[in-house]
Parts: sequence; structure tokens; C-alpha cells
Amino acid sequence: MNPQLAEEFTKRFPLVSDELGPENLARLLDACTVVRLPQGRKLFRDRMPVDSLYLLLEGEMVASVEDGSKTLEIGHIKPGDWLGEIAVLSGEMLASSTVTTRSPCRALKMHAQDFERLVIHDEDIAHVLLGQLVDLLAERLRESTASAAKLN
Repeated sequence: MNPQLAEEFTKRFPLVSDELGPENLARLLDACTVVRLPQGRKLFRDRMPVDSLYLLLEGEMVASVEDGSKTLEIGHIKPGDWLGEIAVLSGEMLASSTVTTRSPCRALKMHAQDFERLVIHDEDIAHVLLGQLVDLLAERLRESTASAAKLN
């Protein structure tokens, strides 16, 4: 495990890091690769196949959906956020929005098969990751409900 990467992960994802502890964090990071994405890159396209989830370390992205001829921004992704989790958790493996980088980005990429392997075979990591993802999805649902209420 790269100690600098572990330190950066801990800074960006403090709750996950604290819950995992050093040994589990090392196993999680070993299942990831660091990717660099240029500004303006479409990481996901709505309803297109997704084979990985991402944990954003640096940069900013925006999530959007098409509504006829309009593009609606539905979320801003910043360091410490996850992406692709809905596709991976649902098993559908399709993006639920288009995600575009607003600036150069660095992220940890974990293939769906590696995520599944960790969740199935490592109870400690599964407990932390699934708990964090449930919290994340609940927060996103609250935000989208609040956004929808403002439109009415």
C-alpha cells in the first residue's frame, strides 16, 4: 500500500478510513487504481454501461440528465464523493446520469468485480462500504427531494 495514497484517502474519506482501520484500508486501496481525468471528460453517460465505481480525490464533476432538449444538472461531485455506486449496487451496471469533469480530476477506480469480491469475502470491509453507501444514497435522495420541491 502506498502510504501517501492512504494519507490522502484518509483526508478525503475520513469516516470510511476511521471505520476501516489500517489493515482493511490497505486491502481496499490494493483493489483500486488511481486514474487521472482531464477537464471536460464524460466519465459516465446516462444509461450507458458502467463497470467501475470511483472515489474522487481531487477536482470537481457534475452529474446531469437529459430532459428532451434540456440538460438538467442534478448534482455536483467533489473530493470525498463516490460515483458509479448505483450502477454497481443495483447490478444493472448502467449509469443513472451523465457525469462530466469540470476540472482535471484524480480518483480511485475500483472495478465492480473487485468491489463484489471485497463485499462477499471480507465482512469487515463489506460492513463499512455498504453502510457508507446506504448513507450516501439516503443523502442523495434527500437532496433530490428538496430540489424537486423547489421546482414545484
